[in-house]
Amino acid sequence: MKSEHFKITGMSCSACSARVDNCVRRLPGVQAVEVNLLTGSMCATFDETRQDASDIIAAVKAAGYGAAPAGKAESPTTRRESRHLLRRFLCSLCFLLPLMVLHHVQHGEHAVLLQALLLLPILWFNRRFFISGSASLFRGAPNMDTLVALGAASGIIYSAIDICLLKSGVVYLESSGMILTLITFGKWLEARATGQTGDALEKLRELLPAEATLLRGDEAVTVPAADISPGDMLLVRAGERIPVDAVVTDGLSSIDESAFSGESIPVAKHPGEKVYGGTLNGNGVLRIRAVGSRENSSLADIITMVGEAAAAKAPIARSADRISGIFVPLVVLIAALTACIWLWSGNSPATALGCAISVLVISCPCALGLATPVAIMVGAGKAAQHGIIFRSGAIMEQASNTTAIILDKTGTLTTGHPVVTDVLPLAGNRLQLLRTAAALEAESHHPLAEAIRDYTNNLSTEPAADCRYLPGLGVLGSINGIQAAAGNEALMRQLAIEPAPACELSAAGKTPLYIAQGGRLLGIIAVADPVKQESANAVRSLQGSGLRTMMMTGDNELTARAIAAQVDIREFRAGVLPADKAAMVRKLQQEGYKVAMVGDGINDAPALTAADVGIAIGAGTDVAIESAGIILLRSSLTDAAAALQLSRAVIRNIRQNLFWAFFYNILTIPLAAGLYYPLFGWTLSPGIAAASMSLSSFCVVSNALRLRRVQLPTSTPAPSVPPSITMTTTITVTGMMCPHCERHMQEALLSLPGVTACTASHKECCVRIESGAPLSEDTLRATVEKAGYQYGGLKD
Repeated sequence: MKSEHFKITGMSCSACSARVDNCVRRLPGVQAVEVNLLTGSMCATFDETRQDASDIIAAVKAAGYGAAPAGKAESPTTRRESRHLLRRFLCSLCFLLPLMVLHHVQHGEHAVLLQALLLLPILWFNRRFFISGSASLFRGAPNMDTLVALGAASGIIYSAIDICLLKSGVVYLESSGMILTLITFGKWLEARATGQTGDALEKLRELLPAEATLLRGDEAVTVPAADISPGDMLLVRAGERIPVDAVVTDGLSSIDESAFSGESIPVAKHPGEKVYGGTLNGNGVLRIRAVGSRENSSLADIITMVGEAAAAKAPIARSADRISGIFVPLVVLIAALTACIWLWSGNSPATALGCAISVLVISCPCALGLATPVAIMVGAGKAAQHGIIFRSGAIMEQASNTTAIILDKTGTLTTGHPVVTDVLPLAGNRLQLLRTAAALEAESHHPLAEAIRDYTNNLSTEPAADCRYLPGLGVLGSINGIQAAAGNEALMRQLAIEPAPACELSAAGKTPLYIAQGGRLLGIIAVADPVKQESANAVRSLQGSGLRTMMMTGDNELTARAIAAQVDIREFRAGVLPADKAAMVRKLQQEGYKVAMVGDGINDAPALTAADVGIAIGAGTDVAIESAGIILLRSSLTDAAAALQLSRAVIRNIRQNLFWAFFYNILTIPLAAGLYYPLFGWTLSPGIAAASMSLSSFCVVSNALRLRRVQLPTSTPAPSVPPSITMTTTITVTGMMCPHCERHMQEALLSLPGVTACTASHKECCVRIESGAPLSEDTLRATVEKAGYQYGGLKD
C-alpha cells in the first residue's frame, strides 16, 4: 500500500469534499481516502499494483474538480483567495447600494429596468457561483454554489416573467443582487478567518531560508537553499538562519532553537555538534557541513507531520461526512416542496418563490465541512508552537479520551544522565578520594564512570595502570604501584574491605560507589539519575486532570520507590521488561482504561505501540519516536500534560462546531420555509437568509480560532544539577606574615570559580578552602604564587 497526497481545487463546501471522497473510494485497490475542505487536500492510500496516482487524478477530474500531486512545502492560497473575494464584494457592493435605493424608493417600469442594469455587473463579478453551481448540478452532484445559483437565478427568472407578462411589480432583482453580494462577503469573512488557522504552519515554513552561503574553497557564494546537497560546506553569519541540518566544523555560537523545539534558552554549539535547518544563529560565525537537503531537514519533516495532522480528519467527523453527501439534494427538495405547499395553500407565486429562495440560500453545508478541519488545523498549529507534534487528527481524538497514563522513568521522569550527588570521604580528604576515583574510571565506558569524569574534569589525573573491569562489580587498578578499587559492596567484600553502611543513599535512589586504595576504604561517591525539575509539577498536572498515573521502570525497587516518592507517584512497577510494559498497557485497556504511554527508549517501543496513545520524548531513540502518535520535541514531561489538555480542548471545540452547524440548519431551514408562520407569523426574506448563511461559517471558524488562546501548562526545561555539595580543601602556604597577608590570600582564592569560603592562617601557614566542586592543584598553585606567596601542597 502507498499513501500519497494530492492538491484538490474547485471544492466549495462539504458536499464537494464528499463527492471527491466517494469517487476516489470507489476505485479498485483504494483502501482509504481523506479529503480536507479547509486545506484543499486529499490523502489516498492505495494498492500500487492496481492503481497509480494518475488514475486517482483522472477520477477526481471526471467528478468535476482539479487534482495534482501535492508539493511537500506547498504554500496555502487562502490569503490570495481572501483578497480576490474582498475585491468581488467591494465591486458588487458599489452596484448593490444604488440597486437597493431604487428598489425601495423608485417604482415603475423604468426603475425596474434600471435595477436590471445595475444587477448585471453584480452577476458578472459573481459569475463563479453560476459556473460552478450549474456544472455540479449537471454532473448530479449539486454543491453550495448550486444552492446560491438556484436562489439568485430563480429571483431573476421570476422578475423577468413579471416584467414581461404578469406586470404585478413584484420583482426579486434586489434580492438576487443581495444574495450574491452578501454570500461573497460571508465567503470573504470565512476565508480571512480560515487563513488565520494556518498561521502557525505558515510561520514554520518561513523559518527555512530561501538562500544560503556556499563555500567553494575560500570563496563564499550565495545560492538557493534548495540547491544544497549533503556534504556541502556552508557559512552562517551572525543573525542568519541555518538553511539545512548540518554539523559544525568551525566556530562557536549560540543557536536559538525556540521556533523549532519551543525551548526559549539558546543552545551553545561547538565543532562536531549538530545544528538544525530553520534555527537562528546568534553572535558567532559558523562553518557547517550539510548532512541533508532543505527538503529532508528535521524542520521540513515537522512541517510535513503538522500539515498531515491538520489535513487528517478525526473520527468524530464521520457523521458530518455522511450528512454532507445528501445535504444539498435534500435542501433542493425541501425548497421545491416549500414552493408547492405555499402555492397549494392559496398564496401568490411571489410569496412561494420568496420562501423557496430563502430555503436555498440559508442552508449552510460549509459549516458542516469546516467544523472539524478548522479546529484540528488551529490545534495542530498551537501544538507545534509548543514543541508538540500530533501525527493525525485521530490521535487528537484518542488523546482526548485518555483516562490512564504510564510513565517510563529513565529519560522521562529523570534526565537519563547520571551525576555525582554525594562525596563522603571516610579516610583521607575529599581530593584524594576524587583523584583515586577519577584515575580508576578514566577509561571506563560505564555510565557511572562518565558521571565521575564529568564531576572531576578539573582534576589533572593520570589514568590508573593495569585496569581490570569486573562486570557487575567494578574496576581494579594500580595507582603509584598501590592497588585501588572502585565498585559496589560485593567488590569490597571480595577484597576483604568492610564497606560502610549506605542504606540512606540507596533508599534515596542513589547508587553508592565505594573507593578503596591500599586495602583501606577511602570513602563513598554516590551517583544518581536526577529527576527533571519539571517532573513533579507535570505529574501533579496529570493527576489533577483525573488520570490514573503509573510509573514503570526496569530499575530496582529501591530506586523506583525513591523516584516515585520525589514526583508523588503512588503506583509504580520496578524491574519490568519491555514485554511487561506492553502487558500492563493491555491489562489497563481490558479494565476499560484509555491508556497513554510516555517513553523515550527502544525498550518503550512495544508499550508505545500497544497504547491507545503513544507519547515519545523528542530526545529519545528513533524507534520510540516512530512508534508514537505524539512527539514532544522539548523532551519535557510537562508537554505531555499540555498535549492531553490541548487534545481535549480541540475535540470539545469540534463538538461545539458540529452542534452549531447541525442546530443552525435544523432551526433556520424550517424558518425560511415558513413553517413557523401559522404559529408566530415569522417569515424570512431572501436577503436576510443570505446574510444569515454567510455568518454561519464565519461563526464556526471564529469559534475554532479561540483555541489559539488556550492556556497550556508550560515549563522551561533546565539541566538538572546535583544537590549543593561543599568540598573542603586545605593547602599549605608560606610567606604570609600578618592578617593583611591572610586577607590578601583569601581575596585571591575567593576569585576562583566555585569557591564559596576561604580561611587563612599565617601562624599555621595554611589556607582552608570551601568549594562546590574539586579544585585543580595547578590552579591553586598558580593563584597562590600570583598573589606573592609560596605553595606548599595539599595538607591532610
